[in-house]
Formats: sequence, C-alpha cells, structure tokens
Amino acid sequence: MRTVRARNAFLIVLNEVRGRYRFVVVGYVVMPEHVHLLIGESKKANPSVVVQVLKQRVSRRLRGRMRGRSSAGQLSLWKNAAVHRSFWQRRFYDFNVWSRKKRIEKLNYML
Repeated sequence: MRTVRARNAFLIVLNEVRGRYRFVVVGYVVMPEHVHLLIGESKKANPSVVVQVLKQRVSRRLRGRMRGRSSAGQLSLWKNAAVHRSFWQRRFYDFNVWSRKKRIEKLNYML
C-alpha cells in the first residue's frame, strides 16, 4: 500500500466487502507493507473468508488497473513478474478480542 492509489483501492474494497459480509470495522491502519484491521464478526462468513475476499478483490483491482495502462511489451513483463511476486502474504494473523481492555490495547497498537 505504498501509493495513494493502492490505499484508496484498499479502502474502497474494504467498504464493499464490509457491506457484503455485514461486519463492523472497529479500527484499521494502512501501512506500506501491510494493514491492521479490527473487525466485528461477520453476519455471513468467518474472518478467513472475509480476509480472503478482501485480499483477492484488492489485488484484482490494482493489477487490473496496472495492466490496463501497460503497452503490449510492458504487459508481458507484468505477467511474468506477477507469477514470481505475491501482492499479499499467504496468511493473516487473527486474534479474538473478548474484552474492552483488549480492544483498547489493539486499537492503541494500531496508532
């Protein structure tokens, strides 16, 4: 999320996914290499599904725009690079927050 465009794409997709899976965003921070999210339980899916969909949609949105702006030669270079480089890490770290104290601790960590 090193660019304004990438951060904006993430926020747009986060809002779309939040609406579709019906969960509350308690807090978030977008960093250059990763994001921190504190979300409530989804009404429609478990956190793994929510994060998977979020990551896929952000990747597709950013890669689609990059491809659309490339010339034919640049596109072939992008396709080769995409095979060797992942946009996101394979796994996410999840932690169940059960108390107000822990929620405040996690939100303060994000600051």
